[in-house]
Amino acid sequence: MNNTHLKYLFFVTKPYSFSILKPIQDSITESNSGTVKWFSASSASNFSCPGDQLKSSVEVQDYNPDAVLVPGNIVPHFWPGLKVQVFHGLDEEVKGFYNITGFFDLYCTTGPVMTEKFSAIAEQKKHFLVRETGWSKLDPVFNKQWDFNNQKKQLIKQYGFNPELPVILYAPTFPPKYTSASDLHDTIKKLNNEKYNWIIKFHPLMDKIVQEKYKQLENENLRVVDELNILPIMAGSDLMITDTSSVAYEFLTFNRPLITYQALARKDKGINIQNSTEIVSAIERSLKNPEEFSFNRDKCLKDIHPYLDGNSSNRLINEITEILANGSQNDLKQKPLNIIRKYQIRKLIARSQA
Repeated sequence: MNNTHLKYLFFVTKPYSFSILKPIQDSITESNSGTVKWFSASSASNFSCPGDQLKSSVEVQDYNPDAVLVPGNIVPHFWPGLKVQVFHGLDEEVKGFYNITGFFDLYCTTGPVMTEKFSAIAEQKKHFLVRETGWSKLDPVFNKQWDFNNQKKQLIKQYGFNPELPVILYAPTFPPKYTSASDLHDTIKKLNNEKYNWIIKFHPLMDKIVQEKYKQLENENLRVVDELNILPIMAGSDLMITDTSSVAYEFLTFNRPLITYQALARKDKGINIQNSTEIVSAIERSLKNPEEFSFNRDKCLKDIHPYLDGNSSNRLINEITEILANGSQNDLKQKPLNIIRKYQIRKLIARSQA
């Protein structure tokens, strides 16, 4: 095996995973350090891959990847290569985040809080490695891919907004137990009054009935959008409203006002409201004093993602290369059998090949 030119396979089951892995592909291409292939399954199968795509397990076996990178929770155990978890979000406080599926050889964590907890579990179980790298999806943010003023002008032009009004991004989570979408609908309807530009970005799994209710509000000041990558929208928004969604942590990297509705953790990262009637005052307060929670945003980032250099993809690649060169994965203990889950994964892959 040539350690300076590895074969990578990116395995995605959700369409939003493309924007997580694309910066890694870019880094591999720019450094000429390897070859990248993609494999899509489940809901991601309906979208085009940003690179060369494999269509079957036979093609994967023939490709014989050195490493398989995954933002989701599962990976085909029968494929060759180091199985690498790169995570699909920064919200490590959600229930089940630290449940170990037993499919991964390496967890590439985003910051010290996540690293400490996974390292403690790794020390106990001894069947996976942990390396802190930062999160690849955020590399374009720290590499200044989007200028706020230019991006805001782009959004205003793209959606036909009034250039004199602030842009508010509303991006709720989707689980019925935690989403704010139903609670805030009527309030947002009242605020759809030529005072703000609204961009509504739902999670792909959001209830279709809820999405349709918001689409009925569309006019020259409000748009419901379905772009897969939310970062370019964040880059041009004056403030964001969300709830328990992990996008709250992604928005922190832009150091702009954040309003959360009944947040469960790190409630001081912005204005955290408990009732829909508080939205109006929270919006006005945020726009009037956008730096109010700047210290808290910075403190939160230091815990979950302290890397501001835009090199998280490179760190991840370097860690994988070093592990494969040293053979560290060969010292890991045997993983749990997980027979039922492995059967389910085989069925998932079989459906994607049909």
